[in-house]
Amino acid sequence: MKKKLIILLVITIAAVLVFTGCNGAQEIKRPVADGTTTEVTGSCNAVLNGDTLTVSGETNLMDGTNGIISVLNANGIMIEQQKITKNGDNLTWDFKRTDEWPETVYGFITFDTQKSDGQPEAVKEKYGSKFQNLTGEHTIWDQKGVIAVFQSEEVKVK
Repeated sequence: MKKKLIILLVITIAAVLVFTGCNGAQEIKRPVADGTTTEVTGSCNAVLNGDTLTVSGETNLMDGTNGIISVLNANGIMIEQQKITKNGDNLTWDFKRTDEWPETVYGFITFDTQKSDGQPEAVKEKYGSKFQNLTGEHTIWDQKGVIAVFQSEEVKVK
């Protein structure tokens, strides 16, 4: 009798845990703009020239905005990256291809408030502390804020 009661109790607790834990993933809400919004525009290109992959692009974000120029594989895994600060329209970095690189890569240029060592006060004043004042098709967001993302076409490097 005691054994049946313990089994019934374990089954009941397991059922409660299963049904309360199946709410699914919570939606990540975009941070709400709290000032004048800026629609982000720009582009990213990646070109292989010998053993050098040049990732370049442009954006209308203000000079002084910190970002990252990077190379990712088709699964989104970072291969190489370089932190940059936008100064004019010359967003370019040369990456030396190695034998460890996969066959196909993509160039990315991103601007955010976390991975690129934060942002200067003037940038945060204009775009918000979480970049919540940035809008447009080149923006995505996570729990930490909005990210401006520009991606190249795929590049075969082998």
